[in-house]
Amino acid sequence: MSSGDICTRTPGPVRLLPVTRTCNLRLSDLGSRSRTMPKALLFSGQGVWPWRSRLLLCLLVCQGGLHAVAGPLEKQCTEDGKDTQQTGCTAIPRLHFAGRFLADLPTLNNEPDNFNIDTFVFHKDPGYNEMGSGDFRLVNCSVTRVCLTDGSCVEDDPIVGQPIIRSAGKLVDHDPENQFQPVLWGLAIGVNGFFRGDLVARPAQHFHDACGGDLCHEDEYEGDADSAMLVSTLQNVAWEENQSTFMSQVRSLRCKTNFTFHVKMTLYNYRGESESDAFPYGRVIGTIFAIASENPLPLGPYKRMLWGDGRPPLFHAPFYVDKCRKRIVLDFSNSIRSDLFGKIVKPWGGTMYLHQFNGTYTRCNDWQKDRKFTKKIEFGGEDWRRKTSVMIEIALDDDELKTVEDLPYAVVMTNEDLRNQDICITLLAERQDGLLASPVDTFTFRKEPYTSWSMKFRVFSFGKSATGSVLKPTMYHPKNDSKTVTVQECIANSNGICDLKFKSLDPGRPRKQNQLDGQLYKYVIHAQNSSEEEALEVKDLTVCIVVYSAHNYTPGRVTWYNDVYPIFQQYANLYPVMKPIINLASYEDVTAKLRLLEYALTLPESHPNHMPITRDLSQPKRDMILSWVRDTGGGKRLPPVGTAPYGVKDLKKALQTALELELATIPPYLTAMFSIKDGHNDEIVTIIKNVVIDEMKHLTLVANLLNAIGGEPVLNKSSVVLSYPSPLPGGANPELTVALARCSKNQIRSVFQAIERPDCEKEFSNIYRSLRKLSQNTLYYDDFAQNTEVQEILESCNKLTKRPQTIGAMYIHEILCPLATLTKKTSGGIFKKGDPKKQISEENWLREHPPFKVNDFNSAMRAIATIVMEGEGADPCNPLDEFGQPSHYFKFAEILYGKRLVRMNDPQALLGKCSDRFIPCDDDMKCDKSPEFVFAGRPLTFFEDDVWPIISNPRSDRYRPGSRARKFSDRFNKIFTDILKCLHTAFNGDPAKVKECTGMMPSLTVWAKKLVRTPIDPEGHPNDGPNAAPSFEFYED
Repeated sequence: MSSGDICTRTPGPVRLLPVTRTCNLRLSDLGSRSRTMPKALLFSGQGVWPWRSRLLLCLLVCQGGLHAVAGPLEKQCTEDGKDTQQTGCTAIPRLHFAGRFLADLPTLNNEPDNFNIDTFVFHKDPGYNEMGSGDFRLVNCSVTRVCLTDGSCVEDDPIVGQPIIRSAGKLVDHDPENQFQPVLWGLAIGVNGFFRGDLVARPAQHFHDACGGDLCHEDEYEGDADSAMLVSTLQNVAWEENQSTFMSQVRSLRCKTNFTFHVKMTLYNYRGESESDAFPYGRVIGTIFAIASENPLPLGPYKRMLWGDGRPPLFHAPFYVDKCRKRIVLDFSNSIRSDLFGKIVKPWGGTMYLHQFNGTYTRCNDWQKDRKFTKKIEFGGEDWRRKTSVMIEIALDDDELKTVEDLPYAVVMTNEDLRNQDICITLLAERQDGLLASPVDTFTFRKEPYTSWSMKFRVFSFGKSATGSVLKPTMYHPKNDSKTVTVQECIANSNGICDLKFKSLDPGRPRKQNQLDGQLYKYVIHAQNSSEEEALEVKDLTVCIVVYSAHNYTPGRVTWYNDVYPIFQQYANLYPVMKPIINLASYEDVTAKLRLLEYALTLPESHPNHMPITRDLSQPKRDMILSWVRDTGGGKRLPPVGTAPYGVKDLKKALQTALELELATIPPYLTAMFSIKDGHNDEIVTIIKNVVIDEMKHLTLVANLLNAIGGEPVLNKSSVVLSYPSPLPGGANPELTVALARCSKNQIRSVFQAIERPDCEKEFSNIYRSLRKLSQNTLYYDDFAQNTEVQEILESCNKLTKRPQTIGAMYIHEILCPLATLTKKTSGGIFKKGDPKKQISEENWLREHPPFKVNDFNSAMRAIATIVMEGEGADPCNPLDEFGQPSHYFKFAEILYGKRLVRMNDPQALLGKCSDRFIPCDDDMKCDKSPEFVFAGRPLTFFEDDVWPIISNPRSDRYRPGSRARKFSDRFNKIFTDILKCLHTAFNGDPAKVKECTGMMPSLTVWAKKLVRTPIDPEGHPNDGPNAAPSFEFYED
């Protein structure tokens, strides 16, 4: 406690303290609750008292009529410890707790390929918890036992049985290429009514597969019963008023120099199976030690380690020697194994002993003849584990105490087989030199280029400071970069402290293929005593360093499109759980929540709500984003959106995205069409079928556009196929999640119309009109610069201030605008790069309204106009396409209204009749009032009962292997994949093959119809369901 402490910190209202209590809240803690309060409440003064008022109240309470103790720190410490008579030789008081933990780990970020926003496919490699939030909580944990300074362990202290406080932290991977050193951020730990503190963020360590028992050897076991330990300390400790013997002893210790709460948790039996009833929970046992030490203790009281070789039945076990009480204290909490149900699996096959020896014995008689220290080790059951955290104390006599710091220890097991009784197995063993080198703070780093930092170790030898010992780091990843990060070996001082000094340069962008920032560097550490010739590797320790790539920006010139969106889209892809809070892929949603965004981006890294939760955003990029957030002209405008990149490479990339976008719309429509029973709802089937044919034409036109500028359409890779439910590619309609489902009005309204919705932004309306005019006329390059419509398009493109949201707006912003600019810049030369032989036209088409060749700006404009006007974001003021038919959005509206859309030149003719006007946007969109469009045509009836009861968002691997549904699904996906590969060949130089691809559609329909009539339950009836459905997956041979 510092001399500045003035008041007890308590959650909720201030409590009046008993006369014998001291006032223990630091000045710095006043208002510290603000980090968990909404920002608006902080500014308004609600939820937490203004700090001056709170200070005055604390002074009144501490100095007023309650006569609370105030005086010298020594007096307060004496009163704290008045219940115990401390001697110079005491045990380390400790508290055991047990319960469960929740770890809602995100798993999309486990796969490096998922970081690339250009190739990301939702659900392709989602892991077991794609909607994970990163939350970590201790759940239903309580104190099970305390051990006091006299060495006794009791269960009748008032603190026993009390709950461990519940708070939410974040468990974060260090890097997608380093997932076994997660760091726990922002967790508070304590006991209700007694104390609480903030856990210092440190990585978990000593991960291992701790599964024991017969089930661990079954084929179904996937190696997910890991165990790990996490050791850290508490900071910002707040003391509460409840009394107990244990807490009185702890309070007397806290007045000593360098008092610290050390926390050691063992996390085990976490099942990474989303289908499991226990998901996402695991089990935890923990110990909180109260220690005062002049030098840092990386592992709390543990200064020695019994090392395993990673094989059953035991893993590493730390221990320490309590010379005062003549005890060895061993911790097997992360060493022992458990079955899949979390029950202890004791080592079997013999009796275990703790033995002190110099060397490795394989014959029992050898170490028994040495007559050295040998003590039996026995494990208890589940209740024993909960109460002791699997800590075992072994007594030492005076003779044994003399050699305790001279020789290593080992855990050995005798053989109970009468035929091999003399064979002994060494299960765990200390290093022969007794060295234990442990990082004091962390062993995972994220650093900027051109920085220097140190990594502090504490080195022990048989539990004593290993003065003069040497640590030698060796980088082993990556193999081809030894200059970006440099480090020198270090020599431990008289306290066993050794500082490794690191320096970094700019790593460049070695992981740019996956759009991962910087590079990951991995080191092993070798340790040796000053008297040794050979250094031995420190087991199970990898120092991991991410050095970010250098990043530069110019304040005031940061735009959404070029700078912010690529970063935010990546986070939106990897952490979709954030979407209901803030959709980072949407300019509109982001700019509507700028204050929330700025608040989260400026929270300290230790705060659980720090953004991003992964803590993997470099400081220059964070500063860049904040500069953009604040670039609002004093609140008079939104941050700048910028323009799409106007290079040929960027245009090819945008067209490939458009190709995947067109493909993504087809499975939802086909699923709905296939779900309609044969002979029913024929008009609805015809509408959806015609939309699908249009989408196939749009797909082909995009391929023609890409080929026209020298690109190569790609359809033969799994990455181009969505896994539903999923957002649309390229960030189109960012609020939409596209699902596969049976035909219904809800699916038509919430998915189909959302895909095809018109763009209601005024900024795009002029471009739509100019595009419609331009596509209907012939334009020669000589007239390009003077053409009115071209100039209107170029001027409108330069004035765009909002990021496109609809598919049609994306075609304008990311394809039309760059194409017009490049055409002008190259005088039409951009179209000379394409191969005319790859173009697909009416001679390759088997239906009416065929695609056409794209070989110049004129045909390119017509292709874009066709795609936009027929459906994907049609002109909001004109619902008709180039053939006088309603665009896709309004075809679906006809189903919902139950009437055909008709042109009505004389609105007075509708007086007295029931009709619905065409109003696609709000009243701010000023459209030409003549002609009028209304839903007043002939009736269009949809009977939802005549639809098969299929499941939504199916996946083939979820059907039982060998079942009819699985066989039909695999066959369907094989044909679907063959069609994609066929189209890929056709689009890349064999146009005649389009007819062959089209000829495969009837076969696809046959297997789809089989699926929708197949109950998932073999005993089920097709009319009752649930029935199977096509999943449209890329079939990997």
